[in-house]
Amino acid sequence: MLRLAGCILVISGCAGFAGSLCRDENTRLKLLKQIRSIYENLKYYIAYQKAAVPEALRRIAGKGQEPFAPVFEEIYRKTYEEGENFPLVWKRYMDKALEGTPLTKAEKKLVLDFPACLGFMEEQAQAGALDEVLREVNLHIEELEKGKKDKNKVIMSLGVAVGVLVSILLL
Repeated sequence: MLRLAGCILVISGCAGFAGSLCRDENTRLKLLKQIRSIYENLKYYIAYQKAAVPEALRRIAGKGQEPFAPVFEEIYRKTYEEGENFPLVWKRYMDKALEGTPLTKAEKKLVLDFPACLGFMEEQAQAGALDEVLREVNLHIEELEKGKKDKNKVIMSLGVAVGVLVSILLL
């Protein structure tokens, strides 16, 4: 009876680990869509409302998108009220915001390199530069969505199969 309970626990543990891997992929996809939405809003505020980047970030922060809203408020405060350098403040705070996320190194780089694409251009050129970043984010989203369902099935199947194999080996 104890062996059966142990086998069930091992199988459910392996299935749970596989489920956490699938959940990380879903979280990654959700964050990428959120980043795309942020860049689209930035483009709108810069191109059509003629807002400076920190001011646009403050308006986006008002929409309350976690984990970015408090970071955007802080970036606005540091750049407008304290006069710090925007690219340095962006890097420092976004590093902290992205630290515990399941985003890959390349996806984090899309966010961290954002100030470099702006430079000292006028608003239409800045909005055009955001188009390139949006294209890259969309490519990452399409890549994730393309095989998401099948990949999740494989991960879950392998998780359960490993659990069964381990429980057989332990018997």
